[in-house]
Order: sequence, then C-alpha cells, then structure tokens
Amino acid sequence: MATRVPAYRQAQLEIKRFIEVNRLGMGDPLPPEAVLARELGISRPSLREGMKALESLGIVESRHGEGVFVAPFSFDTIIENLPYSIVADGKSLYDLLQVRAAIELGVVTQVVDRISPQDKARLRELAERMMAAAKEGRDFEQEDGEFHATMYRCLDNPFLSRLIDLFWRVFHRLNQSDTAPDHWALESTAQDHLRIAEVIDRGDKAALLEEHQKHFRAIFSRLQQAASQGTAAQGRQAQALVQQVAAGGLDLAGRLERLNK
Repeated sequence: MATRVPAYRQAQLEIKRFIEVNRLGMGDPLPPEAVLARELGISRPSLREGMKALESLGIVESRHGEGVFVAPFSFDTIIENLPYSIVADGKSLYDLLQVRAAIELGVVTQVVDRISPQDKARLRELAERMMAAAKEGRDFEQEDGEFHATMYRCLDNPFLSRLIDLFWRVFHRLNQSDTAPDHWALESTAQDHLRIAEVIDRGDKAALLEEHQKHFRAIFSRLQQAASQGTAAQGRQAQALVQQVAAGGLDLAGRLERLNK
C-alpha cells in the first residue's frame, strides 16, 4: 500500500515544480496566493504550509507587503538546519573532513597560477597572525577561515568558494570543544599555514600539494587522538582515514586534472 503524501509536502513539491517549469530565478516573484493555489490545484492552507517549509529551507522568501519571491542561493540554511544529533556523531567529522580534503587537494595547485600579489601578502599576514595567537594560546578560527577564502577566491568560482566555506564552517562547528585549545596543536596548525603561504609565494605547485596533504594528515591525526578517548569504532575509523591520507588516498589532484583536460 502506497504511503499517502501529506498535503503540505505535496504543496512543497508543486511549488518547486512551478518554479522549475516557469524558469524562475533569484528574486523573481511567485503569483499571489489565491492565483497560485488555483493553478496548482491545492488548498490555500496547504499552500501556506508548503511555502513556510520552503522558506525555512531558503528556497523562497516572503517580503512584507510585496509577496513571495525566489530566494538567493545560500548554504546558510544547510548549516542552520544541521541535525543536532550530528554534533555527537564523531564519524561525521571524519566523513566531512574527507570530502573537504578531496575538494581542496583537487584544486589547490591551480592557485599558484592565478593568485595575485596582494592575496599572497594577505596569506602571509594571516598565517603570521595565526602563529602569534598560537604562541599566546589563543584560537584563530577567524584568521583560519579567511586564509582558505583568500586562497581560493582567485579561481573565480563562486560555487567552489561557497562549497569550501561550507565544509570549513560545518567542520569547525562540529569540532567545537569546551576544553582549552591545545597549545602544540595550535602552533602546528599555524606552522602549516605559514609553509603553505611560503610555497604559494614561491610558485611551487608540487610543494604546495605536499604541504596541503601534510596539513590534512595532521588534522586527521588529531582527530584520531581525540577519537581514542571515545569509542573503539571511532578510533578505527580515524585510523583508517589517517592511513588513507598517508598513502595518498585523498590525493585527487592528478585525477581531477586529467578529467579537466
């Protein structure tokens, strides 16, 4: 027996189909409620519920006194709507970092050819600020995030930039801890960024890829150590990922470069 689709859920599907069929883009208005309900063949209460759900997902936005419009694309709603259960799931950190590493390792060498002198200088400045903060035992999450954003903006790929930013922010959100930051880990991370800034400044693609791989291996290693204090299953997962990175299992740059030719 087929499961009956709730009316509000059916309304969501019909509204999204209407947007697609009519090729509505960011900022385009949807018809007034009465007109849209009649055209879609659904009740106005169901339409309202469906519209509220789509607004919570960032697909449409309601403007007081103006109506409902197709919302600009944003990853913010993904982060805001992350299930709280994922925070307690250590494996999610490993899975998320694995995807982030695959994406960054696949494009990082392209930065060398396209980054501007101004952005090179900014990377060096941010890395030095990170090291200064590390020596004082302070976290440097803001500088870390800006470092990665500065690195990849020269590729002029807004979707890639948003995707990398999404994975970075979600990873740091899931990796938040109430304990004081580890002084050694902070200095090690800052040193990684200093070396990355240096090889970018030299224009050395091979060294950049190697330093980026080292950076991710270090993160995986720290996750492994944290997982050793948790369940044995999480520890085994972390160990497997550390071995995969060490063996070059996350080095997708060559494959991606071949695909792009």
